[in-house]
Amino acid sequence: MVKGAEAVHAANPDVLVILSGLNFDTSLSFIRDRPVSLTFKGKLVFEVHRYGFTDGGAWADGNPNQVYGKVTADIKQTSTFLVDQGWPLFVSEFGGDLRGTNVNGNRYLNCFLALVAELDLDWAYWTLVGSYYFREGVIGMEEFYGLLTWDWTQITRV
Repeated sequence: MVKGAEAVHAANPDVLVILSGLNFDTSLSFIRDRPVSLTFKGKLVFEVHRYGFTDGGAWADGNPNQVYGKVTADIKQTSTFLVDQGWPLFVSEFGGDLRGTNVNGNRYLNCFLALVAELDLDWAYWTLVGSYYFREGVIGMEEFYGLLTWDWTQITRV
């Protein structure tokens, strides 16, 4: 990781260097025990991904308040502790099934957005597209996590 960050910096010292986590980018907890030491300062950003399915079916099956407490504690333990240490943390990918039919995703998305607002995190939603030209062997596959409708003409409404 350090070699990669240094290589990015050497190639272009004017860009931010973004470091990802482990476990499908859900955990940066390894940084707690092994802090990143680089030759440059002020350009390092950590990033994390999170979805409702990251926690299995907990949101649909469990008490939402208890699940919220458990999930936010996990997020704080695995990634947002970096914010408390003064590091920038970017939620580079998150989202939910915008059809409104996925209880797990709906409950998670509301909780996660509240946490992101509380911690004032920057974020990027997965994804803008409403469909793909070709994906997983399917032509015109609809993207239910997309912000746009299948034909890309309107914003998805839940």
